[in-house]
Parts: sequence; C-alpha cells; structure tokens
Amino acid sequence: MTVQPRYIGPAARYLEDFTVGERIVTQGRTVTAADGLFWAMFSGDMNPMHVDYDYAAKHGLFGGAFPPGLATIAIASGLMERLGLSAGTGLAIIEQTIRYKAPVLFGDTVRLELEVTEVRPHAVKPQGKVTFAYTIVRGADDVVIEGEWRWLFARRPATP
Repeated sequence: MTVQPRYIGPAARYLEDFTVGERIVTQGRTVTAADGLFWAMFSGDMNPMHVDYDYAAKHGLFGGAFPPGLATIAIASGLMERLGLSAGTGLAIIEQTIRYKAPVLFGDTVRLELEVTEVRPHAVKPQGKVTFAYTIVRGADDVVIEGEWRWLFARRPATP
C-alpha cells in the first residue's frame, strides 16, 4: 500500500506553532442577502425572518430580514480557513460553543478574532488540541457572537 503525502499549505501551522495568549484577526467580510438565501437553500432553514422580507418587516425584531446566526458562524469559519492555518494540519473541529450577543444584519461587515487559550499535545498520538476563544465582531468593535472552538491539529513530524 502506498501512503499518499499530505499537502501542507504555506501558512499552515502545526500544534507546536501555537502559543497560549496569541491573538489572530481575520479580514472582514460583508454579509449579503445572497448569503442568507444560499444558506436557506443549502440548510433548508426557510424561517420567514430570514427569507420573507415583508413578513420580517412587519413581525421581526430588527425591522427586516436578517441572516441566520449559524450562517454567520459559517462565514466566520470561512474567514479562518482563508488564513490557511489549518491547511493540511487541522485535523478536525471537535467542539464549539456559541453565544449570540447582538444581531448581524444584511450589509454588516464582520471579522473573526481568535485568542489561543490552550495548547495540549496528545500523550501518544501525533496530534493535540488547540482551543481558541473566538469573537465575531461587527464594524469597529461590536461583538455579535463569541464562544470557543476546540480543534485537533497535527504535531510537527519528526525530522530524520
């Protein structure tokens, strides 16, 4: 059996490359009505607060339709992916908490701010856990979502 080499991206990090207290901030991304529609079609979430502009204007909390919270989480995950930190070394997301603090509305620009809070190597396997406190921020400093992501990252291969 031939073992295929694993592609490691140029910005990828191994477990050992993360430092507790380190802060990482992504670029911003504007959440659009198209994002909300794509999410609704993909997930089946057809809540009228997200897809029926007339209904949401009459009955909604924010004066109109707004994107689902999980769509914003998915956008934040994509922002992290764009950093390339896990390209070939990020093995899995194993836990996530989510706390919604304020709404994200169509037209809002969000970014992801991460802080490494724990780096724990596995006792036997060539991997370990990295825990990130994450904050999704709208505009200059309005926190809209926060929580924790716990990832498995590969350890750096031993050099011969």
